[in-house]
Amino acid sequence: MRSEFNIGIKQTRKRSNAAISKHIKREPPLRQYLVLAYQIKQYLEENHNKTASAIASWLGYSPSRVSQLLNLLLLSPAIQEEILLSDNNKIFQTPEHKIRGITKENDWERQWELWGQLINDRAKQ
Repeated sequence: MRSEFNIGIKQTRKRSNAAISKHIKREPPLRQYLVLAYQIKQYLEENHNKTASAIASWLGYSPSRVSQLLNLLLLSPAIQEEILLSDNNKIFQTPEHKIRGITKENDWERQWELWGQLINDRAKQ
């Protein structure tokens, strides 16, 4: 038994890469870097034969820069959540290099204190 159906399919426009890039550029750089770090981590977990150095060359970064980005994943989950989800203007003003010292701290409570100091310092400027 065979059935036929007529379905009206509306053609949609594909968003151009320029439109996607424009949308991404509206995000704070710190958020962009954290998302990139998660993407790099996911790629490395799925492709065990690839290295961070190979990814660095694909991205046009140095291996040490990729390492710096991956270190963002060492931030406490609370800080990562704030970076990813907050609309706070202070996050837009916070450059990534300012939080590198925070990633070296092992204690998440201490990280949170340092993050609060950094955000408060950005508010005063």
